[in-house]
Amino acid sequence: MDGGTVILEQGRRIVFLDVDGTIIAHDGTLPESTVHAIRAARAAGHLVLLCTGRSPSELDPRLAQIGVDGAVLGAGAFVRLGESWVQERTMSTEQARRMIEVFLDLGLDYVLQCRDGVYPVASRRREMRRMLGIDGREGLGDGEPLDALHVAENAPLDRIAKAIFLGVAPDAFEQVRAVLGAEGFSVITGTIPQLGTGGGEVSLAGVNKGAAIQGLLDELGIPAESSIGIGDNNNDLEMLRVTGVGIAMGNGTEEAKAAADEITGAVHEGGIAQAFARHGLVTTALHGAARSAAG
Repeated sequence: MDGGTVILEQGRRIVFLDVDGTIIAHDGTLPESTVHAIRAARAAGHLVLLCTGRSPSELDPRLAQIGVDGAVLGAGAFVRLGESWVQERTMSTEQARRMIEVFLDLGLDYVLQCRDGVYPVASRRREMRRMLGIDGREGLGDGEPLDALHVAENAPLDRIAKAIFLGVAPDAFEQVRAVLGAEGFSVITGTIPQLGTGGGEVSLAGVNKGAAIQGLLDELGIPAESSIGIGDNNNDLEMLRVTGVGIAMGNGTEEAKAAADEITGAVHEGGIAQAFARHGLVTTALHGAARSAAG
C-alpha cells in the first residue's frame, strides 16, 4: 500500500492512535484488548495508524507485531503509509543550531530526533537507552535492527525534526518557551513522564500531529468526518481537534480531555477497545470478551 493507492471503503474509518499513555501504558503494559481491537478493526477494513511523538527508531517492537497501516511520527514531522514515506518536515541547519545554542546557554541536557536515529548529549546516552529502551529495536516496517541511539555532537543538523530537553530547575520549561517560542518554534511540556516538570519538547511551529493528519487526509481524499483520533497528552491536542471524532483516554491530561469530543477508559481499562466498539470498528461481542479477559 502506498499514498497513491489507498482507498477507504464506504462506511470505513481511518484511526490515528497515540502510543505512550494510549496504546501502551506508562508502565510498559500493552493490554490484550488493545491488540485484539486494532487487529479486528483492520480486518474489518478500517485503517489504523500510529500517531506519536517518537521517531521511527524509538518505536516499541510490539507495535510492528500488532500490525498497522502506517504512522505519523516525530509529532507530525514524518508520515509513513505502508512502506512509503509521504511527508517529512525538518528544521533547517540554522534553526537546529539556534535551538541547541539555547539549550547550552540554559545548561540543559537534550536529545535530538531525526528519522533515522536519536541523538542525546554524550552524558545522557546511557540514561536515554534505559529511559527509551530502544537498543536494537526495529524501525517500523524497516525489517532491520537499529542501534540508533547516537551522540548529539554528531547529529545531522540538516535532518533534525524535534528535540527533547531535560531540566532540573522548575522554571526550565518556561525559560525555553520564552526564548524559542518567540523564534518560530513550538515548545510543549514533556509527554514522557521521566522528563519531569522542567523538561519539554521543541519542534517547528506548525509541525504537529494535527497538521500531519490533515495533510494526509487531503492527500488521500478522505473527509475529516471519516477519521478518529485517540490520545492522552498535550501533543495530541491538534490531533483531537482535527479528526472527525477526537477521543481522550481516561488517564489523559485535563487539556486533552477538554480538546476531545469524548472520553474513553484509561489504558488499563481497555480504553481503545471501548472506543472502537462504541464507534462500530469492532463488534461489541469482541469488546465484551476482551473486557472479561481484562477483568
